[in-house]
Order: sequence, then structure tokens, then C-alpha cells
Amino acid sequence: MLTTEVTLNIYQLAAILGLSVLAGFAFRSKMALKYRTKIQELEREILNNYEHILELERETLNMESRMQDIKSPVITMKAPGKEVEVPSKKVPDISLRKQLLSKKNIEQQSASGL
Repeated sequence: MLTTEVTLNIYQLAAILGLSVLAGFAFRSKMALKYRTKIQELEREILNNYEHILELERETLNMESRMQDIKSPVITMKAPGKEVEVPSKKVPDISLRKQLLSKKNIEQQSASGL
């Protein structure tokens, strides 16, 4: 039977193990730094959005205070000469329907029909 001898140098094995551990820590710290910068960027974006929201709130409060100062409660949305007439739909005459559904007519139909 053939046997092969495998010789392992314990110092080489320890060196390979140490280098792999250092490479793993370096890779992990690089990813952590990348995530940390991404988090800081998102926090800055959120703060900018909050600032924009507060600015809009300030503008609406200013507009509301101006609206309270105005004497007339009506605000014109269009120029008075440019109004467009909306064609009105004809409403059907419902007097015939009322006659058909009146109590007398229903009583006559129910007495004669059944």
C-alpha cells in the first residue's frame, strides 16, 4: 500500500490563519465604514427634509395670518370676465312617475292584479 507523507509546518499554518483573520477584520471594518457613511448621508437627507417641511409650515402660517387680515372672506380664483358656462343637463319631469307610484294607483293595481 502506498502512503504519502504530509508534512505540515505549524508556523506556516499559524501564519496563514493569522493573515486570514486580519483579512477578515479588514474586510469587515471596510464594510462597517461604508455603512456608517451611508447612514450619515441618510441622516443628512432626513434633516434636510425636516428643514424643508418646517419652511413650508412657516410659509403656510404666514399665508394664514395674511388671510385673517383680509376683510372679505371670498377669494377670487379666476378673473371675472373669463368664466366658462357649464351646460346644464335637463332634469326629467318626474310628475308622471309620482302619479304611477301614488297610493291610489298602487291600491288599484294590487286589487285588480291579484
